[in-house]
Order: sequence, then structure tokens, then C-alpha cells
Amino acid sequence: MTKKNYIIYIAFLIASFGYIFNFDSAIISSSIENLALTFKISKKNIGFLITISLFGSLAGGMLSGYLSERIGRKKTIIYSLINFIIGGIITSFSINIYFFMFGRILMGLSLGSVFLVGSIYITEVSPSESRGKNGSISQLLMPFGLIFGFFIVYLISNYVTNDLIISNSWRILFLFETLQVLIILFLFLKVPESPRWLFFKGNKSQAILNLGFFLPEKQINKVISQMKDSNNTSVPRKKITINKGLFLVLILATIFPFFRQLSGINPIIYYAPQLFKEFSIHTVTGYYQSIFMGIFQILGSFISLFFIDKWGRKVLLFIGTLGVALSLGYITYSLLLKEKNPFEIYSLYFYNFTYTFSLGTILTIYISEILPTNIRSLGVTIFTFLNYVFDIILTQIFPIIETKTSYLPFLIFFITSTFLLIFIPFIPETKGKTLEDIEKYWDNII
Repeated sequence: MTKKNYIIYIAFLIASFGYIFNFDSAIISSSIENLALTFKISKKNIGFLITISLFGSLAGGMLSGYLSERIGRKKTIIYSLINFIIGGIITSFSINIYFFMFGRILMGLSLGSVFLVGSIYITEVSPSESRGKNGSISQLLMPFGLIFGFFIVYLISNYVTNDLIISNSWRILFLFETLQVLIILFLFLKVPESPRWLFFKGNKSQAILNLGFFLPEKQINKVISQMKDSNNTSVPRKKITINKGLFLVLILATIFPFFRQLSGINPIIYYAPQLFKEFSIHTVTGYYQSIFMGIFQILGSFISLFFIDKWGRKVLLFIGTLGVALSLGYITYSLLLKEKNPFEIYSLYFYNFTYTFSLGTILTIYISEILPTNIRSLGVTIFTFLNYVFDIILTQIFPIIETKTSYLPFLIFFITSTFLLIFIPFIPETKGKTLEDIEKYWDNII
């Protein structure tokens, strides 16, 4: 296998984490009725069983940032996958609600961990000319997790007639999910550790050896020289000097989650079926229209995949955010006039399309790129933590605001996205630059 094909293989392997994340969402949301019957609880109270894994993901994301610095990117991912398999088995064979909740917490911890550390790993091992494309593959596979998950559920509910199998279908689904993670674990065991983490920890010989798996020979010496320049061995490893450039990087890692979530993506996705029913002048169910949202998400993923390393991060981020703002502006205008028309629905499709390749994909890659190696885990942890916090807050307050004034939340989303448009031209471009070049840029800011 050539080095170019090997890095693509690694990118798809890392992307499988996002696929599993969405596959898990599909099967848990489709198992509500059977879980309620199995554990003899009301559907109203079963919502906690769904969200408990999200709290686990939040904790997993925070813990994995520390672990990936201490024991490495690869070991953190491997231990997280093993933990997921244990949690999946406990969940599948739960004899009561408490075993189920414990298993789901373990699964959530692992999902949050591999999702965060995986983005760090692929950023650190990718050549500068294909780093954006490799990171975009994760976003491309995520919708397929939902599609495949719902397809398996569809097959069971429409073609299985045995009542015992149907009532325990959630156990089969979680076992199938666990089996997929087991396969991913075996494949990941042969993946080399991040050379940049090894170099930062002082294992220079192994770092140089591992670079050979990913980079052409002509680039290895250049990257080694740059890593030596960016790692001052006279400074203690545990000491981090917060200069002006590093301070600005941490500010970006803090405010970008605010802009991302206040563009309204998660409230819009969570309440999409309800919004489609409200917007539509026809009696078409919101479920089928939500499927088109997934299709446009896939199309948006292809945009970032093919153009991120050609046009650059800033161009795509600006174009996508402009599309997001225009969509939200039109939806706000239509709701204010209280006139139903099909262009509201088309605006939601366009919103999901432009968000996917900009604030969804590009922003995640950009944050991983601009953070120096010595604080990359910390910065991505902050970014991920705030994403979850803003997600939880907005998801809870959106229906409250929307029921009182339907256009107000969309107006807030529109204003936030417009403000971000003004901000984007002032951030530095990272296209075609090595991570060490980017780090040097921040060091030179006085």
C-alpha cells in the first residue's frame, strides 16, 4: 500500500468513529418503545436513558484530552474502544435498568473520547497538502451511520415476525454495534502512534520512524527540522508559556463553539420534523422531509472533501456561513410574515448543506490545526466541552422560545451567523501549511 493510500485508509478508520456515533444515535432513538416495555417505565421517563450517554460523552471528551497527552493518542483510542465494547456487552445483556444505564455511560465515555482524540490524531499524521481532505472524511461517514442504523431497524420492524426477537431487537442492535467496534479495534491496533506526540514527549527516534508511514521521503527531513525548532528542549515539558499568540488561539477555541451552536444547528436538527410540519402547506410528514436533510448533509460533506485543500479553510468557511446566514434570514422573514411557502423548507435544506461543509466540517479541522502540539489536546477539549454545553442549553430553551415567538430563535441564529461573517476574514489561513508553520505564525505575534 502506498503512503498516499495508507493515509486515506487511516482517515476512513478515524472516520468510522463518527459513523459509530451516529449509528448509536439511530438505534437508541429507534428502541424507545421496546426499552420502555422491557424495563417497565413510561416513555416520558425513558428520555433520560437516551441523554445519559451524552453526559458520558461530555465526561469522556474532557478525560481523553488529559489521557492523550499522558499516554498518547493511539493508546487513548484503543483503551476507549475496549471500554466501549465492555459497555456494549453490559448494555446488550442488561437484566435491569441500572445495568443498562451503566453500560450506556461507558459507551458514551468512549464515544466522546474517540471522537475528540481521533480528530487530533488525523490532524497530526496527515501531510499538509491533504490534511483538510482527510479530516473531512469523518463528516462524510457520519450521515451513513444514521442511514444504516435506521435501515437495520427498518428491516427488523418490517420483515421479522417473531415477537421474542422484536421485543429484544434493541439487544441485537447494540450487539451488532459492539461487533462493529470490535472490528475497528483490531484494525486500529496496527496503526502507528502520532509522530508529533512522540517527538513532543522526547521519543525522537520513534517519531522519525513513524513519520515514514505517512510522509514522502522528501518531506520527512523538513518536518523533523520544523519539529525540532518548535520544541525548545530547554523549557520544562510541563511548563507552557502563554504568549499573545497562544492566548489568541485559546480565545478562538473558546468562542468558535459559541458561534457554531448559536447558528442553531442542533435545535434545528432535533426539531426538524416539527419544523417541517409547521412550514409545510401540505400534509407530508416531517419524517420524510428529514431524510432529505441527511441527503443534503452528505452533499455538503463532499464539498468540503473535494475543495478544502484547493480553496482553503477561510473561503469555504465564509461561503458556507454566508449560506447559513441567508437561509436563517429568509426563515426569520417568512415566520415574521406568518406565510407558509415551500421556500422555507428549501431554506432548511440549504441551511443544512452550507452548515455541513463550513461550521460543521471546516471549523472542527481548523481548530485542530491552529492549536500547537503542546496544548492541542487541551484546546480541542475546551472546544468540545463548550460545544456540548451550548448544545444542551440551546436544545432545552429552543422549544420554550419558539412556542412564544416562532421567529425569535431564528432571528438570534441569523444575527450570530452574520456577526461571524464579519469575523472570518481576520483569521489566518492554514491551507498547505505544516502544523509547525502554523505554530510559528502564532509564536511570531507580539
